Amino acid sequence: MNTDPYQDPAEPVSAYLPLRYVLTDSVAVRTGFDPLRVDTETTVSGRAQRGMLAAALRRAGLEEELRTWVARGDLIRFAPAHPRLEQHARPGVPVVAYPPPAYLYSPGKDGDALVDLFAEGTDRPGVPHRAVRDPLTPDRSLRAAVRTTAERYLGRGAPFFTTSMDPGQVFEARWQLRGPDHAYLRGLAARVIEVLTAAEGTLTLGSGGTRAHGGVTVEPVCPDRPLSPDRVERTGPGRSPRSGQDVDLVLLSPALLVGEQGQDRPHALVPAVRELLARRLPHTPVTVVAAHVEPVLVGAYHRGYRGPMTQRWAAAPGSVVRLRPGGGLTTADVRDLEAHPLGERLVDGHGQFALLEPPPPRPVALVPTSAPLPARRAGTVTLSDGRVLPDPTPLDPGRDAELDSLYDELLWNAAAASVRAHARALASSGTLAPLTPSLLGRLREVLVRPHDTPDEALTALGHTLEGSDEESDTVHKVLRERAVRALQRARVARPGPGRPLTVHTWLTGLSAGPAAWWRENRPRFDHDSAYARALAAVDLATPDGLPSGTRESGLSARAEHWERRASARLSLLLVSSWLAEAARTLRAEQDRT
Repeated sequence: MNTDPYQDPAEPVSAYLPLRYVLTDSVAVRTGFDPLRVDTETTVSGRAQRGMLAAALRRAGLEEELRTWVARGDLIRFAPAHPRLEQHARPGVPVVAYPPPAYLYSPGKDGDALVDLFAEGTDRPGVPHRAVRDPLTPDRSLRAAVRTTAERYLGRGAPFFTTSMDPGQVFEARWQLRGPDHAYLRGLAARVIEVLTAAEGTLTLGSGGTRAHGGVTVEPVCPDRPLSPDRVERTGPGRSPRSGQDVDLVLLSPALLVGEQGQDRPHALVPAVRELLARRLPHTPVTVVAAHVEPVLVGAYHRGYRGPMTQRWAAAPGSVVRLRPGGGLTTADVRDLEAHPLGERLVDGHGQFALLEPPPPRPVALVPTSAPLPARRAGTVTLSDGRVLPDPTPLDPGRDAELDSLYDELLWNAAAASVRAHARALASSGTLAPLTPSLLGRLREVLVRPHDTPDEALTALGHTLEGSDEESDTVHKVLRERAVRALQRARVARPGPGRPLTVHTWLTGLSAGPAAWWRENRPRFDHDSAYARALAAVDLATPDGLPSGTRESGLSARAEHWERRASARLSLLLVSSWLAEAARTLRAEQDRT
């Protein structure tokens, strides 16, 4: 294969090769070089992947490819691998989580909202702001939490510490391929994939010679369409900003920038951006509206020389420059800008950025974190170390009465703790005034009084809320007008769309049937996956014990059938737990005052 295809590399065309990494062993990509302590990054640097490919080429005896692909760096620019949240894949929703822009903060000590501090009117004096550190998808709909494990053991008389990324997690890297034309890029991508496939089982990342073995499997994200024109998978508006519309230049990897005196200067990011805009868009005026740059130390380990490289100060991933183009930018303009990284050591993946749409000026909800676990494929089971095996025939609880009873108990015991936690969340997020602990205690007394079935308990609650004295028994009388007014003024804030309900409306909704009420008030998988994860872990119809990525509830079909049968029992547990938690919250507020 001719690997020296063009004479003038000044204006090559480029495309991106998205690669999917599944960690088969624990992986440590070192942040420092203390011999007694290994702390891993939660992304895989382009430098580490460059060493992985170099080792594979050397083992295969491909010296020419080693020289042109790795040593020269003209054809391939490596890229950091970011968490890929495949289990939450939806049409039109990005699943790769990148470093969050530095202007995103969460107000309050335990804030649950995202605020753009570049926007006007977001200053809140006296309110602490906490920077968002977890990776986010470009549309801020998913948040990643990479799983790590810290270990301590004794080595040669001194304690040794290591923190590594857990196996079984999935990442995505987009290597930038450059060449004279797109036909050559397609051939280069096919050749790279061929080499990586041939090296399967021998590829390692990071500190492969330590306890963090570094095993990884590599494959193209889309085998049928290996190349992509975009550095970041695009969804929705923002690909072609209109004239006067702000656009954020967000660093995806550290940028090694040099000041006027030749020293490392992370805050030279803004002058570097201005220089790039003047060079690539000479006829489009672009104004820098705001910028936030944070410094970070960048080091690396050289596999060939078996030693650390000099650490340098760089602009940290997530550093952002907000731009306002005087004229509209086309999709070709955006792609051209993103194809020209900023700073030095571009072959190692430094200085890469994406042009993204700014968040809305109003606060948006901070979504729960998700682990980057592989999505299940039809007919297969993914083990904890990332290996994929054929799907065994699941146990069918419908064939045996004793198995049915065991199945029901397993699901109920798993669901109970999550339902109680859901009740606590509802009690803490709603508006309880002017309710009183005594009123809530009266309602809970109706439910906990001995009843033959959960349906009878819910029916008794309905009579208490809106029945007549003739319908009620001698023990539990119906509520008087004052108590009903209090229930109508308090609010329950349920997750998801829709306005908060009054407590009276929420409770009397049980009269429509517990099945329908539970569907509306159950823990939502897109807001809190703990309920679905708890049931999937014991679901006999789910071989791998993971929530379903194809069903809105996250449950298997058989677990949903059990949920419908147990809806009265689940509803009773949710309501009684909410009454108890709300009363406890009110008593705590009274004690404080």
